[in-house]
Amino acid sequence: MKFFFFIVFSFAALFAQPKLDSLLQAMKGKDDTVVVKKLAALCWEYRSVHPRASIGYGEAALRLLKDQPDNRYKSEVLNFLGVIYGNLGQLDSAYTYYRKAIQVSKVIDDQNQIAYSLNNLGDYYIKNALYSTALENIIEAYQIFEKIQNKQGLAYSVNDIGEIYLIQKDYQKALTYFKRAAQLRRERDDMRGYAKTLINMANVYENLQQYDKAFEVFDEALDASSKVDYVKGKSWIFAGIADLYMKQGKYYYALQNCEKSLAIDTAIANKYGEIINYNRLGSIYMKLSDNTKAKFYLEKAKLESQMTGHIDQLMVANKYITDLFIDAGDYKSAYFSLKDYATLNESIFSQQNLNKIADLQTAFVTEKKEQENELLKKDIEYQKTTIYFVILITVLILAGVGLVISKYKSEKRANLLLKELNSSKDKFFSIIAHDLKGPIGAVSNLADILKTDYTELSEEDRMHIISAFSEASTEVQKLISNLLTWANTQKGGMGVNKSELNIKTMLESITERHKLLASNKNLVLIVEAAADIYISADRYIIETITGNFITNAIKFSYKHTEILISGKRTGNQIEIAVSDSGVGIDKVTLENLLKVESKISTIGTNNEKGTGLGLKICKEFAELHHGTIEIESTEGKGSTFIFRFPA
Repeated sequence: MKFFFFIVFSFAALFAQPKLDSLLQAMKGKDDTVVVKKLAALCWEYRSVHPRASIGYGEAALRLLKDQPDNRYKSEVLNFLGVIYGNLGQLDSAYTYYRKAIQVSKVIDDQNQIAYSLNNLGDYYIKNALYSTALENIIEAYQIFEKIQNKQGLAYSVNDIGEIYLIQKDYQKALTYFKRAAQLRRERDDMRGYAKTLINMANVYENLQQYDKAFEVFDEALDASSKVDYVKGKSWIFAGIADLYMKQGKYYYALQNCEKSLAIDTAIANKYGEIINYNRLGSIYMKLSDNTKAKFYLEKAKLESQMTGHIDQLMVANKYITDLFIDAGDYKSAYFSLKDYATLNESIFSQQNLNKIADLQTAFVTEKKEQENELLKKDIEYQKTTIYFVILITVLILAGVGLVISKYKSEKRANLLLKELNSSKDKFFSIIAHDLKGPIGAVSNLADILKTDYTELSEEDRMHIISAFSEASTEVQKLISNLLTWANTQKGGMGVNKSELNIKTMLESITERHKLLASNKNLVLIVEAAADIYISADRYIIETITGNFITNAIKFSYKHTEILISGKRTGNQIEIAVSDSGVGIDKVTLENLLKVESKISTIGTNNEKGTGLGLKICKEFAELHHGTIEIESTEGKGSTFIFRFPA
């Protein structure tokens, strides 16, 4: 029964929409402009409920306009078709129509359609995760809409700017733009647009962890959507409610709402919505420990993202698939999947792109401010001109002298710092080269033995060599993975993506992955954390640091002992600590353990090998999270590794 509404809706829409052939026959003999206006209106009206029929209307209108290249309706229809193809996930086709629309608009100098074309191109770039380019186009559209005083267009642009800031996790800026868009749409009684903006506002409140407010705004959006039969809006609402239930740990409610959203998206061929929901279903089934279904939906999301070019959702799919591989113990596949995720994340959220967006925002706000104050500036322009001019020149001269002195001192300090950094990095890479030489040499030697003496070796000898081969390969892979991670932090490629986490659930999950390793020494892993402590933190960073602490504790613990993993809130800080009763660390080693240039590699109690690089990466990650790492140890009695960060 749960799909009954959507089936009925689809058939109702099918029979309600006018048949193209019958429509053209009924309008035969009428002026082409009248027919085109009717076809264009139908094209836009049925874009969500019956996109294929809408395309038919639009293409029929274009055929009538073929011999009228300067017709003002042509660019409008081209924009309509671009929007529909974008909803269907055919982004390349959407882009083609938007480019044609802007060309036609410029020929006839139709500022209105030029602005809509630019705004639509902005939407295309958003779906391709090219956010700085999207913002450039949308701001240009906004400026045109403002000049010609098109409030509907302004609402579109303001809402889309808000969506970019929502994606960038700048929630306060996003909310500011959404509230402005909502006001513009209420003034025009545009309930469909108003509902869409309410959905965006609810998503902001969700990310700000104001869950009651988010539910309240979603209810208001559902009421507005129902009044104008905004079907796609209902899909977004169910999806948003699913996310809210996910964050509250109510996974079955989340599943129900996600399935409702997917059913609507499938019925109206909203491809982008489908892909988002495949990723969402995958994450829900992971929470429900049904990894078979999770894998099915995540692989579907990955495939469809690759086919349609929705890069942002491809990145999300890779992140969840990495978690699946880790849960399955397939660390090799997890490594490659995480590498794909990291590559996409860096291309989308690189510091260069973030800086460009910030610069565009500053320029945009500055220009608006200048326009608002233009009359005031003219009023005071002629007052006390000579005095201000003299003061300005004096200040500039003094500032110039100060800048020269400051620049000289800064360059001197920078050169000294650069020398120190280069020296540290040279030492660091010499350590890596030295550590790689051992396992790579072992791989080469073992391969030679297998190649030359294979027939002479006993089965037991072969298995011993293959086992050693595997250990050496794993060591090389671990070193390279650590090196890539460290290099990424050095060039600013690692971002902090915070989410709400339950500290006890997270620590238990991390600990579970290390129980097999601990069992080799008959070690007991104990987790101590209150069940009601929730933190806002980057899961990947927390898991990397805590996992490294646990691995080290296992390595240096004596057999048949305990390792305590604890999490607690102390004042305005969160403290995660891992304590063992192992060999401990001497004073000299303790002082140098976290230094980049130090070469410390200690054998574990069961002859386990290591490089010490993991702790250096943990230090970099802790600083990214505005936290610190502290080590307390007594030689012969054990060690405690502590990660503290703001609550």
